[in-house]
Amino acid sequence: MKTTFKILPKSLVLHDAERYIVVELQDLDKVLCRRLSSNETVVIAVADLQPALSQELSSVSNKQRQDLLAISNEVWKATSSQLDVIRELHAIGRHQRTRAQLEEAGLKLGKSPKTIYRWLKLFEKDETIAALLPKDRADKGSSRLHDDVELVMQDAIKRNLLKREAGTVKAVHKDVTKECGLKGLKAPSLSVVRRRYLAIPEKVRVASREGGKVAKERFTPLRGSFPGADHPLDVIQIDHTPVDLIIVDEVYRKPIGRPTLTIAVDVCSRVLLGFNLWMEAPGAASVGLCLHHAMLPKEKWLAERSVTATWPCYGRPRKIHTDNAKEFRGTVLERACQAYGIDLEQRPRGSPNFGGHVERSFRTYMRETHTLSGTTFSNTRKKHDYDSSGKACLTLKEFEAWFATYITKVYHHDYHAGIKTTPLARFQEGLLGTATQPGIGLPERFLDEERLRLDFLPFEERTVQEYGVLLDHVHYNSDILRSRIHQKDPKNLKVTRKFIFRRDPRDVSVIYFWDPDMKTYHEIPYAYLGRPPASLWEV
Repeated sequence: MKTTFKILPKSLVLHDAERYIVVELQDLDKVLCRRLSSNETVVIAVADLQPALSQELSSVSNKQRQDLLAISNEVWKATSSQLDVIRELHAIGRHQRTRAQLEEAGLKLGKSPKTIYRWLKLFEKDETIAALLPKDRADKGSSRLHDDVELVMQDAIKRNLLKREAGTVKAVHKDVTKECGLKGLKAPSLSVVRRRYLAIPEKVRVASREGGKVAKERFTPLRGSFPGADHPLDVIQIDHTPVDLIIVDEVYRKPIGRPTLTIAVDVCSRVLLGFNLWMEAPGAASVGLCLHHAMLPKEKWLAERSVTATWPCYGRPRKIHTDNAKEFRGTVLERACQAYGIDLEQRPRGSPNFGGHVERSFRTYMRETHTLSGTTFSNTRKKHDYDSSGKACLTLKEFEAWFATYITKVYHHDYHAGIKTTPLARFQEGLLGTATQPGIGLPERFLDEERLRLDFLPFEERTVQEYGVLLDHVHYNSDILRSRIHQKDPKNLKVTRKFIFRRDPRDVSVIYFWDPDMKTYHEIPYAYLGRPPASLWEV
């Protein structure tokens, strides 16, 4: 199922139920369009455009896909391997691909060229893992022969080729043939074994034969421009920091501590794509909420906070760079990124230059907070005898609005020495192009923004009891759960079935129940409806 749409010159769009042709991208948030009914040209805000095909819009609600966490690890791993091969073929280009390349891909995956071609067609419509995930029950009853042979090959390659005293591919093929014979399996050909070995990244092969130091020297980019960040959204960096400011509560305006700021910085342009503020330590939830904010247009978000500014920075990144903290290595984040076609890459240990952009951004932002009442400054020498708690006056919502105003009205328009222009100007040049360099076009927009949010939210697995569901001492219930009370697990009738529930930590007055039969989410409110909305840290 296609999850995004892209606004391009000559594309057909809808505005106020009328059809238009896009004539020209005027800037990041406005396009020139021609109305089909009258041939009149008019400038329309990008935020007000929709894809012209009504079925494309309705497919989001009518054609539900499986929840990412309901897919077994075995199916996810197998589909990930297929995705790697299909991506390589797709990158070659439709007119440059040959029959031999399709056959080679088929040999790698144990599939016919016809199947490979079908997968390519699916991938071209939606360039994510979702295009290749099997439909319900498609994986049941299938042969495990290929998987067993694959394991034999991988083990033999690891034992014989990925070491200092490496053998030969022919020797490995003999080893595989012998092992397959003992297990009653059909042995792969020599060419298949060779392709499996060559499919291993060259850096890994060099490291196993010549050592990690040699591989690092040969393959690690030199300090300077960030590798692969040639255009906006090629690479973004995400990290957290405690804000140098004491926040007060919403009711009594008493100091409650320092919030955590999570940011997503576009490496090419240095624009801030998105951020998240909350009063907890950093975690997978703050990363997911930051990414959700980064990928979506922000017109509505700014209006809700009464920020009168433009922030035309959004889009699906191709790669996310993080450090090695545990919140960047969870199942929710990894699967959500893969489902939306995003590569998640941890910063190499001992390589501080790879995280420099986000760290410099933090320093820039924190300098501005030192002008606010309640700042903690950056060290005790600067703070001296300043009473940070006594001077604190901003709530989390107020600071969020202040920070958004600073980013949109100041930071994005300040000259940046590293890129020799302003962040917003570089972002616009990369998308719309210059007199000498074509741009990559406006970013894709998501058809189902709510599903995007849910896919990046943390989850819990719970059984349903007479009282409903209990999460962090809070009860939730709804009629939709009635048929699930004490329901047995269909895979093991001796145990009670557990269901997936997602929750937004910023508002725990409702949780989201994944209905495995209807393939959709249902909102489950507090069991006691008189309880006021609250964030997780307020519960």
